[in-house]
Amino acid sequence: SIKEKEDNQQEFYSAVAMAHQEWVDAQNFFENVVDADLVDHAIYKIEATKTKYMYLLKLARRKGISINM
Repeated sequence: SIKEKEDNQQEFYSAVAMAHQEWVDAQNFFENVVDADLVDHAIYKIEATKTKYMYLLKLARRKGISINM
């Protein structure tokens, strides 16, 4: 139904927004990390969250969904 499609799109938009926020948070964590032992973890976290966000954007393009962030 149209309602289900709208709900699914809203869920997708929310997932993309959350993934973007996770990426921003990871970048902030990296910029503020003071313990040298956490630098590798911070870099890994940036790459992981960026990959997730980029994947969701690619999926949106394939589905014809426009995402404006």
